[in-house]
Amino acid sequence: MKAIRNIAVLGICAMACMAQHSEAADRMRAGQWDGTWTGAGVTRPTSNCMAQGEVDAINGNARTVRAYLETIIPPEICKVADIHVNGSQIIYTSICTGAKQNVITTTYHGDSFESVDSSGAKSVAKRVGPCK
Repeated sequence: MKAIRNIAVLGICAMACMAQHSEAADRMRAGQWDGTWTGAGVTRPTSNCMAQGEVDAINGNARTVRAYLETIIPPEICKVADIHVNGSQIIYTSICTGAKQNVITTTYHGDSFESVDSSGAKSVAKRVGPCK
């Protein structure tokens, strides 16, 4: 009976470890990211080299995501608020000077992502290889 209980405990521990590993999966990987942004009836191509430090921030918690966003979104122009990190998804609110509040939801898949905001703008991109 003791052996069966130990096997059950070992099984529960193994499942817990697998759950923790799946939650720790990277949202994004370093490299060249190409995609499109669509908003207000206009579509533009996007291309960005994401360095390891940048993706480490995106793959981190709400604090590291905020710190990264504040490097790419000037705080004197837009305030970033209400950052929520949940698995592969990051949701935050941006309040920009002269504009209404905008909620941005981005879902990451390691080598791709899609993003939509409350104004209707959409962005998709995929990792195409190492930075150029």
